[in-house]
Amino acid sequence: MRNIKLIIQYDGSYYSGWQKQDDERLITIQGEILKAIKNLSFEDVKLIASGRTDKGVHARMQVANFKTNTNIHPENYKMGVNRFLPDTIQVIDAEEVPLEFNSRYDAKSKTYKYFLNNSQFMHPCYIKYKGHVYKKMDKEKIIEATKLFEGHHDFASFMGRAKDVNTKRTIDKIDLEFIDDDIIFTFKAESFLRNMIRIIIGSIIEVGKGKKDLDWVKNALENGNRELSGPTADPSGLYLWEVIY
Repeated sequence: MRNIKLIIQYDGSYYSGWQKQDDERLITIQGEILKAIKNLSFEDVKLIASGRTDKGVHARMQVANFKTNTNIHPENYKMGVNRFLPDTIQVIDAEEVPLEFNSRYDAKSKTYKYFLNNSQFMHPCYIKYKGHVYKKMDKEKIIEATKLFEGHHDFASFMGRAKDVNTKRTIDKIDLEFIDDDIIFTFKAESFLRNMIRIIIGSIIEVGKGKKDLDWVKNALENGNRELSGPTADPSGLYLWEVIY
């Protein structure tokens, strides 16, 4: 028995998220990779990922691993699996790792980036790759609102539907870059809740547009009610950027 670790990048625009679904009509990234592995090795494997990205979310560095009984060299896994994958999914590295390695549970930190365009007209080629707010937002308000989310909080107001989940998380850092009409948010934490980053971005946008103030954000953080926070931002601007082990 061997354990193979894959580094994967993908354009999430064309898929119903990472996780393979029971409904075979839904095309997923995990599903496509599993099919490619089977075409190469004739094995049905269990593919574990560092995290499950949602529909429309992209990855610069997704990490996954699977156990295999084959003697296929990792480099041949990389080249062979790519032969059976669509152009929108790429395995960029493969290596054999200890049997106990688990892509999900061994991750020390994850970095996500969210690209947000703030111009009246965003070029159509970016529609699937950036969020967009056409109304000009207040830069200082965005900076102030973003700072409120750093550190340890109960993010119950900033998560999608989930059962029996510990909603307390620590965001180590949120970096902001303002480049021309783009705002780039970089989130680093050990882990995130479902839809957490997109709801945080949606809430920051509300403050940036002047619809809500900083006290509204503080209230949402303190009271743990999804109805108190902002809308969920579009998935197109979100990228799983890096996973550290």
